[in-house]
Amino acid sequence: MYVDSLEEIRAKLETGRAAIAGRPRHLADEIESLPLEGAAEALSWFGDNIERLLREAERILGADANRRRA
Repeated sequence: MYVDSLEEIRAKLETGRAAIAGRPRHLADEIESLPLEGAAEALSWFGDNIERLLREAERILGADANRRRA
């Protein structure tokens, strides 16, 4: 089984953060251009994606913690 080094894990997390960092501004611009009904739907979608991102971060960080214990 291949185990990523701490540096590789940090690099992957940083790449993910960088990719995600630009999304809220772009989404905010899109939401502002929508009618009110569309904005509510877009905000709901955005919230769902934030929750998914947090779960993924917890999974990655949990896997990292488990590797360090082993």
